Amino acid sequence: MNNKFSDLSNYILHDYTRCSFDSPVRENLINFLKDNPDFESRQSLAIEIITEIMKPHGKDALCGNITELARIEYGIRELDPKHRDHVVHAVLTYLLGIYINENFFISNQFREIDPFQWKITGLFHDIGYPLQIANRLIQPYLKQINYLKRQIDPDSDQIAASISIIGLEKLTNEQNGLDLIQNQLDKWNLEINAKNEYDNMIESGIICHGIISSLTLLNYIDLFYQECNPERVRRFTPDPKSGADCNQEYFEKDIVAACSAIFLHNLPKDSFSETKICLSAPLPFLLKLSDILQEWERPSLENERGYPSEDFDIAIEGKKLIVTANIPEDRKQKMKEEIDSSLDCSEIEIEII
Repeated sequence: MNNKFSDLSNYILHDYTRCSFDSPVRENLINFLKDNPDFESRQSLAIEIITEIMKPHGKDALCGNITELARIEYGIRELDPKHRDHVVHAVLTYLLGIYINENFFISNQFREIDPFQWKITGLFHDIGYPLQIANRLIQPYLKQINYLKRQIDPDSDQIAASISIIGLEKLTNEQNGLDLIQNQLDKWNLEINAKNEYDNMIESGIICHGIISSLTLLNYIDLFYQECNPERVRRFTPDPKSGADCNQEYFEKDIVAACSAIFLHNLPKDSFSETKICLSAPLPFLLKLSDILQEWERPSLENERGYPSEDFDIAIEGKKLIVTANIPEDRKQKMKEEIDSSLDCSEIEIEII
C-alpha cells in the first residue's frame, strides 16, 4: 500500500501540507514509509512530520498531545495487549485520505476536501485517546477488587468508577463547543445530537476518544485564536509569533468543520441508526473511511508489527473503490460492518476483498 503514496507528487503534498519545497517534510515522509523495524523511532518520525506540517499555521504546539499519546501507548502495551498504535496511524490515515481525495473524490467530481481542514482532521483525530486508555485501564483493577470482595461476601456492594470530564466544551466568550459542532452537523444534514452524545458518554462512563479529541482540539485552537485575535474579527489577523492568519472566518469555517468530523468518527453504531454520513458531508466521510481502511502497520503486543503494508492494495475503477486486504476474514468483516453501519455509499461502491 505504501507504494501508492509515491504517486502523491511534490506539488500535491505541498498543496496539502503548505510546507516549502525545501522543508524536511517530503524526505521525512519518504523515510517514514520505508520498512522500519524500530517502531519507536517511526513514532518519533511521525511526530516530527506532524510538527513540521503544523508550523506554517502556528499550531505545532498541538504536537505535545501527539508526543504524550505516543509515550502512553508505548508504555501500556503489556497492560493492554489489544491496544494498537494511533500515532503512526495518524500520518498514514492523513496520507491515505489525500490519496482517496485526489484519485477518487476529485476524479468523480464529488465535493472536494479543503486541504487545511483535512490536515487538522486527519492528523489529530485520535489525540483524545489517552483519556480512553486511562478509563479502560481502571476496569481490570476494579474487577479484581470486586472479585476479592465477593469471596468474603457474595452480596457485597460492587465498586465502580468513571472519569469525570468538566468544562471541556466551554470556550472563550461564553461559547459552547457542542453548540458549534451541532451547527456544523446540521449543515451536513446529519440527524445527530452532539449534546446527547456527549451526555451519553458521561453517563455511561465509556470514554469516546472521538468526542474527547474533538473538544480538546476545539478548546485549544479557540484559545489560540482568542489570544491572537481577541476581537475575533473576520479579516487578516497575523499571529505575532508565526505569522499565521487568525481570521475568525477560518475558525468558523475550517476549525469547527474539522472538529465536527473528528467528533463523529468514533461514535457508537447506534448513533447512525437514523442517519449515515454521506458524500454531501465529505470531510467526516473521508475521515471515517480512511480511519477504517488504515489497518496496516498498527502494532500491538499480540501482533508485534501489525499487518504488513504489502498485504494491502487499493484500486479505483470509476465510482468503485476496491481494497485488497490479506488479513483474517473476521477483521475484514469488521471493517465492512463499520462502513455499512456509518457511511451512506449509495453514490459509490466500496469493496473489501
